[in-house]
Amino acid sequence: MDKITKEDVSEAENQLFQAQLTSNVNALDQLLYDNLIAVAPTGQMLTKEMDLNAHRTKAMIIEEASTEIDDIRITGDTALSVVTMTAKGKVMGAPLEGKFRYFRVWKYVDDKLKVIGASFMQLPE
Repeated sequence: MDKITKEDVSEAENQLFQAQLTSNVNALDQLLYDNLIAVAPTGQMLTKEMDLNAHRTKAMIIEEASTEIDDIRITGDTALSVVTMTAKGKVMGAPLEGKFRYFRVWKYVDDKLKVIGASFMQLPE
């Protein structure tokens, strides 16, 4: 079992943000757990493959973005992160802009820190 530190999670969050910003599917593939479950604001359950495909097909394009890590909590061999992203881009051609809050669950899998679960929502203006 690898011990998770706040510094490890912070670094992984920054790697994830850069991968999302550039639609780097290879990097995303390394950071997302194969059996990832993410819950969208609509309640839809999303998988790793759905996320990767959104970047592969350019269904999701982030034009501008910044992130702030709000909190990281470590419980045993699992970490929870809360991140706020301010972003502008397009989802399936439709413009999207605003602040979004992400809640992610991180765990070491095969000696790599990976997101095993996530949820996100758009924050009110």
